[in-house]
Amino acid sequence: MLEARDSVLLRVSFTTPMDLRRPIRWARAFALDVLGVHRRTRRLLDGSRAAVLMYHRILPRMQALREGVQPGMYVAPETFARHLAWLEEHFRILPLHEIVARLVGDRPLPAGACAITFDDGWQDNADHALPELERRGLPATIFVVTERVGTPGAFWPDELCRRMARLGGQERRRLARRLGAARSGDPIDALLAHLKGLPDTRRRTALDALQELTEAPPAHARELLDWDGLERLARAGIDIEAHGATHAILAGLPASEIERELRSALEALREHGHGRHQLLAYPNGSHDALVRRVARELGYRAAVTTESGLAHLRSDPMAIPRVALHDDVSRTRVEFLHRVPGAA
Repeated sequence: MLEARDSVLLRVSFTTPMDLRRPIRWARAFALDVLGVHRRTRRLLDGSRAAVLMYHRILPRMQALREGVQPGMYVAPETFARHLAWLEEHFRILPLHEIVARLVGDRPLPAGACAITFDDGWQDNADHALPELERRGLPATIFVVTERVGTPGAFWPDELCRRMARLGGQERRRLARRLGAARSGDPIDALLAHLKGLPDTRRRTALDALQELTEAPPAHARELLDWDGLERLARAGIDIEAHGATHAILAGLPASEIERELRSALEALREHGHGRHQLLAYPNGSHDALVRRVARELGYRAAVTTESGLAHLRSDPMAIPRVALHDDVSRTRVEFLHRVPGAA
């Protein structure tokens, strides 16, 4: 049944800038909720499976729009607070390392088991997520890019989005095609996908061209957590684990480069008293058999991907899937319960 709060959220959602897919997604999620599908899919978390939730940024919606943050990269603080309330109502939130230990040890999980994870190490995780997690006493894991801790700027996909967001629609499409992206679909999404698939040297060349052809976006305050900020998170019970040294896309790299990226990250974390559970989130979700083997040999106990799915007792601990959450697909209760774990 449609709750009053969902009704208000629905009206707000559809009056903010958003494509027409939102009401269609909501209607589908609502219909499935009425039919009891969400209740039945939650039974998948029966002690043999767990949902590992994946967040990136926790940002006010208007700030995200102003800064050209891609919709799939953020959840608004008020949406995140509702997520935690719904999680407490329907699920059992555990630290990721406990879920990993049970999976590796072939020990049953509690019913409804899930874990909260964040990728990249954004300052806004401390500003907006930590207060809610602390207030509720909930655990989480943040995967950080060790050579970017405390450094200015963001990552190259973020700069690309910010530069492209300053262009008109036709200009975006022309530039995306000029840099080799597919002609169909959203030009920013197409260009991101194209560049992520290129070897590192060709990607750098394309990014240099992008910088020459576009205006630099306005400078931002430091966006990535520094080591002091990470220490504060750790004192609050948040696990700080590895997301690579530089956020290099690992699949396709030589073994020596994969080893340097992953060894350096783990060593840096240990120097600062973190990385205690030897967990890894593959940068950009990129992994293959060689990446998994190198990570295992370096001492990583488990690694999470960006592939959608539930972790289960037969999962490869070096390729644990997750459930991605972002604001435009999880703002209302029925949409959230469609994602966790129904759409995984």
